[in-house]
Amino acid sequence: MKAFKFILLYFFTLTPTVTLLAQSMSLAEAISIALKQNLDIETARFDTETARINNNYGMAGFYPTVNAQAGYTYSTQDITQQLAGIPEPNEISGASAENYTASVTAEYILFNGLGRIHNLRKLQYQEALSETQLRFTIENTLLQTVSRFYEVARLSEQLDIAHESVKLSLDRYQRAGAAQELGSRSRLELLNARVDLNTDSVNLMNARLNYEKTLRYLNQILNFPIDTAFSVDTAISWTRDIDYDLLRQNSTTDNAPLIQARLSQEITRSDIGIARSALIPSISANGGYNYTDQQNDGGFLLLNRNSGWQVGLTARWTLFDSRRNITRIETARISLEKSKTELEKTKVQLDVDLDNAYLDWQNNKEILLIEQRNLEAVRLNFERSQQSYSLGQINASQLREAQVNYITAKARINNLKYTVKIAEIELYRISGNLLQQLRL
Repeated sequence: MKAFKFILLYFFTLTPTVTLLAQSMSLAEAISIALKQNLDIETARFDTETARINNNYGMAGFYPTVNAQAGYTYSTQDITQQLAGIPEPNEISGASAENYTASVTAEYILFNGLGRIHNLRKLQYQEALSETQLRFTIENTLLQTVSRFYEVARLSEQLDIAHESVKLSLDRYQRAGAAQELGSRSRLELLNARVDLNTDSVNLMNARLNYEKTLRYLNQILNFPIDTAFSVDTAISWTRDIDYDLLRQNSTTDNAPLIQARLSQEITRSDIGIARSALIPSISANGGYNYTDQQNDGGFLLLNRNSGWQVGLTARWTLFDSRRNITRIETARISLEKSKTELEKTKVQLDVDLDNAYLDWQNNKEILLIEQRNLEAVRLNFERSQQSYSLGQINASQLREAQVNYITAKARINNLKYTVKIAEIELYRISGNLLQQLRL
């Protein structure tokens, strides 16, 4: 049977790739690698470090400014001087002049309408916002990591299911071929068995393709070379019961987008305070030390040297600036109202997302329990169909239908158990408890 040998060889070339991989990765390892190597998290860490460095009293304007400067000039010139009472002019050719200057000055703002305080608060809120944005990036990256990891695991098990389907179809094809040689089966049944085997083989090829593509996406998140090959741990467990009221309570204080909206509102309030402070007079103290040394070959004063300290107070009040600062205050107030609207919008979206995530988790979990109870019946039905087919009590189409029902039921359970887990992870992310659940 040349055709049978061809199908047999074709079947073994479709053995799942994962069986050839020696290295296996757990979910905890994938999470650890993502935290260290993911490029989005690394970029967010840079932003957080920048905000941390900027948050200091100096950037807020609490420290004095100190300047030092020094200078030297040299010049030569021809001088003709006509003095009163002296008829002959005084002529000096190539008279040189040197001038030395040095000074150290300091200025400290004593009062600027609380502008420094508002600046400091803004810097503190910006650092807190960048930390929350980092956390938001980490949560989203971990959600992607977990989702891709479980998708690889799901497709890995889907490969096993597709492999089993091909094996069952191959066994049926082998039996039909042997029966046809003995004359107990028609050639039509053999052809039908071959068609079904080809169909299952194509499904196996597609399952393997989907697995390899998803593995590349996981490599991208982990910042691995795209063609890195490894298998993943397919063990999975999920929470049997979730306290929804507790999650809702935690979400009002721990949800990252909600925290970001609140911090953005506080930053806008600080902008209003900064703009208002410019309308109030500012008072600053200044002082310094000056040194000058002038040497001149021409003229009556050949040497002039001065040094000494100076202190003083300066008051500044901008009476009119073309309404630029008034405009800043008005635009900041509009931004504040907008931030309030954004905060309310975020709260509404949080309620919707949390409710939907909980419904998804609850509904998929119940469906999974039903499918798990149904699988045993489907499996027994297929096994009895195999026996009945061997005894000639049912035809090949009925056997194929039982096989498809069995394989489909296994695939549904495989899909559902990962769907339930992803829904659980998403629920914890929305409520702000994802890092605690992953023990990070």
